[in-house]
Amino acid sequence: MGEGFQPTDWHSPHLMAVAVGILLLSVADAFMTVTLIAGGAIEANPVMATVVYDGTSLFAIVKMTMTGFGVICMVLMARYRFLRVIRVEAVMYAILIGYSGLLCYELWMLQVFDNIPGL
Repeated sequence: MGEGFQPTDWHSPHLMAVAVGILLLSVADAFMTVTLIAGGAIEANPVMATVVYDGTSLFAIVKMTMTGFGVICMVLMARYRFLRVIRVEAVMYAILIGYSGLLCYELWMLQVFDNIPGL
């Protein structure tokens, strides 16, 4: 009999810290994105570009829903391997690091926009 999906109902505390970190960085990214767009930037993510220009409320709802659902799925699958190669838990760490890098890039863009005359 083959193994099916069997999520566990207990996860280590560090996994919660990673999940909360991803969610908090996502909120910070949303604020930075709205700030940058107000300053003249263009949304590079084609999925989010469809909603970000329709209003910040819709953008926030879609972003938090997508991120929250993704984090929940990854936590449920944390002990499984993505493409049978890398544990989903490691993917979560990679996303956390990626979000940190994205926020650093957005902070840099804010500095650049502040130094451009006329913006």
